Amino acid sequence: MIYLYPANKMENLLLVLNKISQLSPLGVFNQEVIVVQNAGMQHWLNLAIAQQRGISMNMRYALPAQFLWKLIRSLASDEKVPDQSPYSREVLCWRIHQLLAEDIVITDNDFSQATHYWRGQIDVNSTGDNTYQEGKHAQLKRYQLATQLADLYEQYLIFRPQWLDNWQQGNFDLKGLENTATSEHKWQGKLWCLLIEQLPYNPVELLNDAIANIKDKKDLIPPRISFFGLNTMAPMWLNFINALSEQVEVHFFHLNPCFSYWGDIISEKSAIAKLSQWSDGVSADESNAHNFVGNPLLANLGQQGREFISMLQEYSTIDVELFEQASSDLLTPEQSLPDRSATSVLHQLQNDILELSDAREQHESNSIDTQHDDSIVITSCHSALREVQALHDYLLHQFNQDSSLTPKDILVMCPQIEQYAPYVNAVFTRGWQDIAGEVPPLPCSIADRSAKDSDPLVAAFTELLTLPDSRFGVSQLLAFLRLPAMANQFAINSEDLTKISAWLEQATVHWGLDGYHKKSLLGQQANASFTWQQGLSRLLRGFAYADHEQVYQQQLLLSNVEGSDGVLLGQLMLFIEQLHYFSENLQRSRTATQWQVFLLEQLSHLFSRVDADNISHENSLMVIEQAIAGLVEHCHQANFTDDISLLIVVDYLTQHFSQGDASKQFMVGQVTFCSMLPMRSIPFKIIAVLGLNDGEFPRQRQPLGFDLMSLSKAELGDRSRRGDDRYLFLEAIISARKALYLSYQGRNIKNNNEKQPSLVVKELMEYLAQGYGWQFSKDDSNKGNKEGSLEGLDAEEQDKPLAIYQVAMQAFSPNNYRGKWPSFDANWLALGQGSISDTGVVSPELLSEKLSVASLITTTETLSLSCQQLGRFYQHPAKMFAQQQLNLYFENNNTLLEDVEPFSVNHLQSYLLRQDLLSVALTDKTTVTGAIEHASTQAQFEQVVTRAQLSGKFPDLPTMSNLFSDYQQDVVQFSEEINKLGCENPEIIDCKLTLELNLSDIGCTAPNGAKQMKVILSSQVAVKNSQLVHYRSSSAKAKDKFMMYLHQLVVQVWQDQAITHNLSSVASSNEKNQRLKLAQVTDSIGLYFNTKAQKVEQFSVATISNAKAKLMNLITLFIKGQQQVLLLNGELAEQVFTPKRGKLVDMTQARFEALWFGDMSTRGLGDDDYLQYFWPECPQYQDHQGALDFIYQDLYQVVTKDKAKPAAKAQTVKTTAKPSKEAN
Repeated sequence: MIYLYPANKMENLLLVLNKISQLSPLGVFNQEVIVVQNAGMQHWLNLAIAQQRGISMNMRYALPAQFLWKLIRSLASDEKVPDQSPYSREVLCWRIHQLLAEDIVITDNDFSQATHYWRGQIDVNSTGDNTYQEGKHAQLKRYQLATQLADLYEQYLIFRPQWLDNWQQGNFDLKGLENTATSEHKWQGKLWCLLIEQLPYNPVELLNDAIANIKDKKDLIPPRISFFGLNTMAPMWLNFINALSEQVEVHFFHLNPCFSYWGDIISEKSAIAKLSQWSDGVSADESNAHNFVGNPLLANLGQQGREFISMLQEYSTIDVELFEQASSDLLTPEQSLPDRSATSVLHQLQNDILELSDAREQHESNSIDTQHDDSIVITSCHSALREVQALHDYLLHQFNQDSSLTPKDILVMCPQIEQYAPYVNAVFTRGWQDIAGEVPPLPCSIADRSAKDSDPLVAAFTELLTLPDSRFGVSQLLAFLRLPAMANQFAINSEDLTKISAWLEQATVHWGLDGYHKKSLLGQQANASFTWQQGLSRLLRGFAYADHEQVYQQQLLLSNVEGSDGVLLGQLMLFIEQLHYFSENLQRSRTATQWQVFLLEQLSHLFSRVDADNISHENSLMVIEQAIAGLVEHCHQANFTDDISLLIVVDYLTQHFSQGDASKQFMVGQVTFCSMLPMRSIPFKIIAVLGLNDGEFPRQRQPLGFDLMSLSKAELGDRSRRGDDRYLFLEAIISARKALYLSYQGRNIKNNNEKQPSLVVKELMEYLAQGYGWQFSKDDSNKGNKEGSLEGLDAEEQDKPLAIYQVAMQAFSPNNYRGKWPSFDANWLALGQGSISDTGVVSPELLSEKLSVASLITTTETLSLSCQQLGRFYQHPAKMFAQQQLNLYFENNNTLLEDVEPFSVNHLQSYLLRQDLLSVALTDKTTVTGAIEHASTQAQFEQVVTRAQLSGKFPDLPTMSNLFSDYQQDVVQFSEEINKLGCENPEIIDCKLTLELNLSDIGCTAPNGAKQMKVILSSQVAVKNSQLVHYRSSSAKAKDKFMMYLHQLVVQVWQDQAITHNLSSVASSNEKNQRLKLAQVTDSIGLYFNTKAQKVEQFSVATISNAKAKLMNLITLFIKGQQQVLLLNGELAEQVFTPKRGKLVDMTQARFEALWFGDMSTRGLGDDDYLQYFWPECPQYQDHQGALDFIYQDLYQVVTKDKAKPAAKAQTVKTTAKPSKEAN
């Protein structure tokens, strides 16, 4: 006889379990056997029993399947039945995998569908017979099919044992599959018969033998068996447990949400359908459906528990009911329990379920008494991150309100914990530690995580197993070295890794071990370009032979490795060689034992058990070793000795590492985050459930096409993922003791459109709206009015706030710091206050005022400047201000290593190559139109091109030779024009000015109170034939025009100052000669080659009036630009002051906005990171027009463009591989 203990609170079940063991103790040497569904329930029971008794000992916890199998084995036959069931899915899959490849299966037409699936396409040979073309993945597909079949047979064994009996007797007509053709499932029955033939017994017969031997072998059974917290069990197991109960004590402690009999209640949908059927199709009255429903939440969510209770009623039981009404802590002894006004809505809801009552029936009048509190909170967010951030703020407020609340009293569940784990770490752990450097105020632990997702070392090992199919990309291999365990194994630290990254970037290593490896991946001939072999060879040979870059045996040797760095290069080469060896040997098939020996050996070669910081990696390595040992054990139990391919090993280990571990990090005294697992309904003060999104919860599992249970009618006791989740949600409701927090993503993060919550949440919301007057939308205000109107409801009722708490989309939103649960994060608050006005809109004026402070610059009596600094400033003032004054850099300065070789010409590399060729061409003056006659110049061209080809900076394409030839022709034509104008090889002369600046002009004062500041401006100018010379092998940019203008101003001011200097006092004759040349400069000339138009662009600058005043203006505005951000970009000035079709076009606000935002083909000014930071919204052009005119109007008037000179006709056809844009 089974002792049943139904209760609506797990604490009461625990109390009775503890009392039974105390009042009826077993023998000293007998263990108390408690069967639980998972490790989480075991952990809670252990802690709770220890808390009540002071110690928990002599307890034996077991999982149902393992415990019952061992008991069946001991009762039936110890000798012929192994410890591990050969019919468990882990062992059965290998037996099926072996059977599917045998001739008896392959040649049987009944197995044609299964055989065709894994063997591949059928071909007809010369004799007319059918043959299979087994592909590379045939073994893997056979193994995966075997795994799915093993899982199905395990389900059949538990839930359809009569099918297995029929198959063994040769009967393939199964009950429940009358509408399915026998030929579609006959092969599964024949395969089962083959499995039975391999062993002298089958599980169903074994179970019957065990039941028959219970009386004779009673001494093998524990004297008392307690099943705790199970809410479902297959009928087969219940029959066996019932048989056990006739000889020993069997106690069943199970959670029952209702003390009334509710085995016959049905959902409202089913009730309406049944009423309609009884009324011959006439529309049924929905109000009568309540008589069949009881409590709608219990009826809709409790199907799984209802079926379990119905099955238990079929056995002889003694029921000891332990039900208790939920009550609030505020309830006084004078108040009776039914007093709803003194009880929270959560507790009232729990009591409704307990009493099988419907709160909606109490409010069938036209009005509803609203009962609303914070015991049930439903939150809508825009993303998973905001869900976690909102929960964090909510919990902090709960701790403020309840001093007795501790982190261990809180449970947070998610349908998939891996989707929320990164955000939990960021919000609950890293975010707060980074701010304060202390223990986070809400310590948390994340349970049920898989090793593959939570352990980087396990994930890296899984990825290493895929090396045979890997391209050996540079980023992938460097990611391996960032693992401390692997880096320490090869004696490489973080500083070394930075150095290695720079080497590999210079050596242009992208992918592939060598040319042979590239060929095997591409399936065609390939060279060693961009591979590890060519890159490491260039570094190694450069270390041995060269102290500078040089060409040797068709390689451009690199001199980056020097001195002791040679050891580091050796370690890197050892690492690559080890991975190469591992990859090569992974491709050979082995037995399970051979795989274990090989993988463990490589594991010791690739990973160190202790890293450089003495942090042990034993646990991670143990996870890998245990998984490999499991593979060997399962194959041994299945007597499987065939060779296994790498693909199967990878699939097996990946599946093993992807399983959540419920035994770690669950209830460790912190806020517990975990997945939603069945039969783990442990009570907590606060239970939060995140991710209750429509379509994601309840979770659904798509059945296989050959799953016979999905094709047959459901039977009592069948389990489904959807049914488990619905009952999980019901258990969460009744297990929360103080508050229930439900969260879902109710708004689209892109367009803010409304999204629906999970169906179970909608059912709860509907019940709260109709039974307790909660308003979730404006339409809910008339739920209690049968006519559906607002008549009879006062204005206060109509205008009450919605019961859904809508969280702001961004953490820095002002709305995030208002309302019932404002955020505690001061950092997001500072950002929001700094850049957002009260209306929630970014205010450029507020931002400008905040940054316009003179304290950002320290004014000294002497300021040293260079023309290069001024040029960079006026090209992008906001960028210089951000970097120099705010230390703000948006560029990624880390070495970027790409796994893809270049397939298009890099514009910067193209420009640098043309500049190198131009330098060669200008060193020889004997060039004539169309050809280069000087042999040495031609040889130098070839040397420059060869270095470029071997550098790896250009694509390895056949068209590159034509492109390099085009570059040479362009350069020759450009150099001829430079030579014609006498501008070749100008002399570089240092030019230095000393200026006095009035500090009052810039609103600053010196620390010592001085009113003047000395400015020393230095520059290097190119002089030839009394001209300042500028030329580049690129079209003229705004910065080129500015530098021509600036240098002309500097030289003119220097000439004015030089009149008062005595040049003969200069000690050096060379300096005297240079000063004389500067004094003779009259104007400036700029030559630029537009490669797109194939024209030489010529600009000139004549003598500028008021040069000193204009130069002082540039310096003054530069200093102001260090105090506040200015919009004086040269790119903008180019658009404003460059004539269009011969005349200037006014820059209107509309035209400025078009320039700011750009279009599909043109990048806008506002796309620049620095401008976007300072001006999130498009500024008003008129606010900056004055400064632009002040600086650039004169510049574009004096820098004039002469008539473009077309280049000479090319001797060969231009290639299409040439870049379409100029380098900056």
